[in-house]
Amino acid sequence: MPKKPPRKPAKLTVSIHNLHTLRANSKRLTNIAKQIWIEEAVSDGRVQIILVDDGYIHELNKKFLHEDQPTDVIAFPIEQASRGFEGEIYISLDRVAENAAKYSLRSNEELCRVVAHALLHFLGYDDRTSAGKAEMTERENFYLKKLSSSSR
Repeated sequence: MPKKPPRKPAKLTVSIHNLHTLRANSKRLTNIAKQIWIEEAVSDGRVQIILVDDGYIHELNKKFLHEDQPTDVIAFPIEQASRGFEGEIYISLDRVAENAAKYSLRSNEELCRVVAHALLHFLGYDDRTSAGKAEMTERENFYLKKLSSSSR
């Protein structure tokens, strides 16, 4: 019986829109997003990462998730049609900076973690149980370590 040819890696197009006054390392965000997508996805995709402040994400959280508070990240899958996946990731740079300080991390590391977290949700990971949360954290750590070692 002939062997199946290896699966062609899925491609990801990443667009980053910074609506905040704080700066972010767009190259690192793009790299971690593409790395996760290449290794985990089965179809091509397009993702927009929108960097916002607490007020902006608070309004999104209230309108779409009925939570009257800011949060660090909200991910919206837009389309999963024949042309591939599309999604939007909104990230509060205010929350990222606060969480980074709280956990003694660099802001860019925390920012990469929330991007990884959102992408893993797009790929079917779920953190509503303790086992699911542990699995997502393990995958986030795996990709953060991989990104860190590739940027040396």
